[in-house]
Amino acid sequence: MSRLLFLFGPAVLAALLNGAAGAQTVTTLVNSLNGSGDLSVGPDGNIYVADFGQFLNSANGTTVSRVTPDGQVSVFATGLSGASGNEFDAQGNLIQANIAANRVDRIAPDGTVTTIAQTGFTSPVGIAIAADGTVYVANCGGNSISRIDNGAGVVFASGGALSCPNGLTMDPEGNLYAANFNNGNVIRITPDGSQSVLATTPNSSFRPSGGNGHITFGNGRLYLVSNASAQVFELTLDGVLTVVAGDGSRGHNDGPGDQASFSSPNGISLSADGRFLYVNEASSTAGTTLNFATFPLNPSLVRVVDLGPQSQPVQINNGMTGAWFNPATPGQGMYLDVSKEANLLFGAWFTYETNLGFSLPPGANEHRWLTFQGPFSGEAATVEVFLTEGGIFDDAALTTTTAVGQVTISFSTCTDASFAYALDAGPSGSMELIRLTPDLFCGATGEKR
Repeated sequence: MSRLLFLFGPAVLAALLNGAAGAQTVTTLVNSLNGSGDLSVGPDGNIYVADFGQFLNSANGTTVSRVTPDGQVSVFATGLSGASGNEFDAQGNLIQANIAANRVDRIAPDGTVTTIAQTGFTSPVGIAIAADGTVYVANCGGNSISRIDNGAGVVFASGGALSCPNGLTMDPEGNLYAANFNNGNVIRITPDGSQSVLATTPNSSFRPSGGNGHITFGNGRLYLVSNASAQVFELTLDGVLTVVAGDGSRGHNDGPGDQASFSSPNGISLSADGRFLYVNEASSTAGTTLNFATFPLNPSLVRVVDLGPQSQPVQINNGMTGAWFNPATPGQGMYLDVSKEANLLFGAWFTYETNLGFSLPPGANEHRWLTFQGPFSGEAATVEVFLTEGGIFDDAALTTTTAVGQVTISFSTCTDASFAYALDAGPSGSMELIRLTPDLFCGATGEKR
C-alpha cells in the first residue's frame, strides 16, 4: 500500500494518511538556536542539539546545546568541528561525529570533549551504538558504514544502496538502518553486512531526488525525517512507511500532525517513554530548491511531536535479572539471570518435589531446585527444565542431570511475567510472576532508570 501512496504528491499523501497523522500534535519548543546537526535525548531527559554549521557546504559549527523539556537553552560542549550525528552510550556519554574534521568525539556528562577516533572516516555523520558498546558511523562522503575498532574507523559496509548515508540507528536484533541524504532510501544492513532497501520517502520540487535527515529506533519501529518532503515518518521493520506529521509544505505551523509543517528537518530523537519525538529544522523557508551554498541552516528550531502515551514493547534483557515470585504460592519462586549479548536465559526454580510427580528416595528432602536455560526471542523463552540429583556440590562426576520437561516464560513488562510448565512426569500448570526489585533496572539493555 505504501508504494502506491507515494505516486501522489506530499500534500495529497498527507491527506490520504490523515487517519494516521491526526492523532499527533506538533508544538515548537525552541524558536531560535544554532543547532543544525543531529539531536539526541539524554539520560537526564534533556535534548542535546549539535550545530553542523550555517550552510551544507560550510560545516563550521562548534557547539552542542542542551535544551530542557521546557525549552531552556544552554551550551553543553564546545570545540567541535561540524557537529553532525550523535548518540548517547550506556555510560551517559554523548558520542559525536564531526564531519569537518573526520573524527568522532566522546562528550562526558560534564561537557568534556575527548576524541575517540580520527582515522578511517570520510565525512562522518550518523552514529549508532550496539548493545556491546560498539560504535558505528555513517560516512556520507564514503558511501559506507564504519565500525570503530581500536581507535580507528574500519569499513563494515560500503557501496551498494548507500548514497551519502546520513542518519544511522540500530534495532535490538543488531540490524543497522541508514537514511540516505542523496535520495529517499532507508537501507537495512544486517549483522553480516548485507544491504537491502527497506522503504523510500517521497521527493519534492525542493529536492527532486529525495533526501532524508536522521533516523532513530523506538516503540518497536523506526522514526525518520525527510528534508525533501518536510515530513516526519514512522517505519515498521517490515517496511510500512506512514506520515506521522507534516502536510508536505515548508513552514513552521504547529497543530495536528496532518496540518503541521516543517522546513528541511534534520535531527530526530525519541523520549525515554516513547511519547515525544524531538525534531530540529531550519528557520529559513527561502528558495525553491535546496542550494548547498545559500540555503541557511541556522538559526534552527526545535519542534516536539506528541505521539500520545505509548505501550512499550518488551524485550528480554539484562534488566530482568533477579528474584521473581508469585504471592499466591508461598515457598516457591525463581531466580533469573539474562545475558542479552549471549541471548541466554537461565532460571533456578525452587519448588516441591512431591508436587512434580517424581519418585522420592527414602528420607529425601522434598524441597527441590529445578533449573532451565536456553535462548530467547523478543519477550518470551521456551526452554528445557533439568533435574539434578546425587553427588556433592563440587563433584560433577557423582551427579546426574536429566531433562524433565519444558517451561515458557513470557514478560509483559520488566517486572511482570507469566510462567507455564509442562513436566514429563505429568504435572503442568502456570502462574503469574512479579519481580522483587522493580525499581532497580528496567532499561532496554538493563541500564538503571
